[in-house]
Amino acid sequence: MKSFEKELLEILESNQGEREIHEFLKKHPVLVENAFNCAWNFHICVPEFKLGADFRADFLILSAHSINWHAIFIELKDFKTKLYNINGTPTKSFQQAQKQIKNWKEWVRINEPYLRKSFSKILEKENAPPIWPIQIENYTKGYSSGATEISDMKSYVAFYYHIVIGRSSTLSPEEREFRQKDTTWGGSEVATYDRFLEIARIIDKAKGI
Repeated sequence: MKSFEKELLEILESNQGEREIHEFLKKHPVLVENAFNCAWNFHICVPEFKLGADFRADFLILSAHSINWHAIFIELKDFKTKLYNINGTPTKSFQQAQKQIKNWKEWVRINEPYLRKSFSKILEKENAPPIWPIQIENYTKGYSSGATEISDMKSYVAFYYHIVIGRSSTLSPEEREFRQKDTTWGGSEVATYDRFLEIARIIDKAKGI
């Protein structure tokens, strides 16, 4: 039985790049789900999810609990890059990721009905159950499936955006300080690839590896 942590660490400590780490995570979506998912009644991880013809998220997690649906978009950047310049400003790679998230948010705002139809097709293939299968007073009319529910604009979908970039283990004290003070990413969460390592370590331990 292979160790997730060992395999992932070999990539992160090699000369490989974003493409290789992406392929590894596509093969092991459990790492992505456990790193970013926030609801477990239903969940699915979709790699290379297209936002129309304009953009593509490296991963989409669709999940649900007893209150609402969650759509979690994840953008992977180079794990070897630095987050901040010497003067504390975000590096070019980090700025590009921030711009990408900003573009996604605007696209979602404008195209949410279309996006929900894309979600609906995914949930239909997975035979996903609805959150509200029966009518609850005047709050919801009740739905026959998750696919029907998520396509209805009256149902609630919470949107989240994440950037994964760099390694926390290689951040300098100055970069750590800059990261704590940085508010430029406008609501999206910034994580490093060490989050995946921590999840891999937990899964390995649960498997007795």
